[in-house]
Amino acid sequence: MKPHPFILFLAAWCALPLGRVSAQDVTVGEPVWFLPEPAPEELPKQKKKLRPDYPDEMRKTSEVGYVIVTRYLDETGKVLSSEADGSNVPFERAVEMASPDWAMTPAKRGGKPVNAKIWIPVIFNPKSASLKGPDATPRLLAITPLITAASPRPPSEPFVRVKLAIDANGAVTQVGFEQEVKPALAEPLAAILKTWRFAPARKGGSPVSAELAMTVFCQPFVSSKYVNDQPPRALTQHPPLYPIEMRPYALVGEVLVAFTVNTAGQVINPVVVESDNPAFDEPAIKAVLQWTFKPGTRDGQPLNAHIAVPIRFIPGRRPEQEMFTIDGKTDQSQLPPEFHYDTPPKLRGVLLPVYPAELRKEGVTGKAAVTMIVGPEGRVKQVILRSADRPEFGLALVAAAEGFYFEPALNQGRPVPYMLSFEQKFDRDSSFDEEAERLLELERKHPDQIVGANKLDAVPKPMSRRRPRFPTNVAAEVKSGEALVEFLIDEGGHARLPRIVSASDPAFGYAAVQTVNTWLFSPPLVDGKPVVTRVRIPVVFSTKSPAPASKPSTSSSTGDTSAPTAES
Repeated sequence: MKPHPFILFLAAWCALPLGRVSAQDVTVGEPVWFLPEPAPEELPKQKKKLRPDYPDEMRKTSEVGYVIVTRYLDETGKVLSSEADGSNVPFERAVEMASPDWAMTPAKRGGKPVNAKIWIPVIFNPKSASLKGPDATPRLLAITPLITAASPRPPSEPFVRVKLAIDANGAVTQVGFEQEVKPALAEPLAAILKTWRFAPARKGGSPVSAELAMTVFCQPFVSSKYVNDQPPRALTQHPPLYPIEMRPYALVGEVLVAFTVNTAGQVINPVVVESDNPAFDEPAIKAVLQWTFKPGTRDGQPLNAHIAVPIRFIPGRRPEQEMFTIDGKTDQSQLPPEFHYDTPPKLRGVLLPVYPAELRKEGVTGKAAVTMIVGPEGRVKQVILRSADRPEFGLALVAAAEGFYFEPALNQGRPVPYMLSFEQKFDRDSSFDEEAERLLELERKHPDQIVGANKLDAVPKPMSRRRPRFPTNVAAEVKSGEALVEFLIDEGGHARLPRIVSASDPAFGYAAVQTVNTWLFSPPLVDGKPVVTRVRIPVVFSTKSPAPASKPSTSSSTGDTSAPTAES
């Protein structure tokens, strides 16, 4: 199978030597043009150099890794979008943490500033690959993004473990895979990897051939949207507010928000596409709604432009006492070998368990405990219920735990599975929700103030509606399911007090409730004024997975939902 022409284009232009050593064993390359049209005479330059720290958890390993930063800049050099995709999560996070103040000059064509899409390689080499000393392992010098058009990524995850044979000249002569990879994907990946360049291994001061095992990252094939149109240029971009309820967790997060910039330069119709954590969704939407742009154009005429921007959330000072900590002091002698680790996982995303609405209403309290099996990619693969004071509490905690997301545990730099226990109390102190209490009081004392469908100006429009995960605890032969969920939409458009009306299995009901609780809509209105309304939504589950995203997706299996149906 021959590589796609776009792959050959990348191989010709992107396997370039790197420059600028910015920290111990970290090398930041020069910008590379990333559009089909010819590169301008002057590419963007770094006004402030990127200086990522080498991750502490990787210092004792011999793991070679890299990160590819893709940036789209307007004609002023302002960053419209930026993505960092890495072979190893700690390397990726190191680049992301160093990027916020990373400024660049604009590209220039014929002396005039122009828009630019570029990628910049950042390579992390271990001490064993040092250029000093008589003995060394191969040192990675130049890379090409692993992009294939035939299949955008492996069937399950974007990471592939490879074994490279590198000769005494530093050339890759053979590519092997340490996991099953379909030939349609293996052949083009091998072709790209053979364009990579290394400083050869050394023994006694002389170059020698060697094998190198490392993780690589497969990026999706995306055709350019920027060639014919002039995209909007940001004029003001207010940063998002870090949500108060997430401060005790001190989590870093990212939300991909898609929106339209109209011909007046205003942001309209923002929608959350992907999110590490639902708590960040609303602050991200509120932030972009305040942004202003110079409108995009086509042939000099303003047009409505559709763009997607990742919004980063970085906590300030770490709290004195974190709500969720993993100390990594577990006795590993009783664990299977594949669960042994030297670096414990780090929490990246959490779904706060939904206090079952009827039990909250009746003042019933209790607790539940689970054990989570976290896969090497950081997603929860299985949740085992250990105890529950009420079945409802157990089902609610299981549904929430399945949505947790972690930076994976590591063993010698390689991601490994992990077992983690978690306990949750269900009472008004541990599950405090002032808005839920207000709406319960509204239901009890003033149900007439919950407006019926026939009085709404229009059906509320979804702004953030993540798909539910297919429950891990249903029987293996069950491939689909459904649930009908009733909930309130408050004056701000938040889904509140979700309740199970019916479900083909309790696990589907609680998974649907857990997901619906994170949804955000346009506010329900009567005569232009916000009101509270009651809606019902059917949620359909299937094991047929959508195409995985380059960042952890909001869903691992398809969950289809209809438009809200307002209750009279």
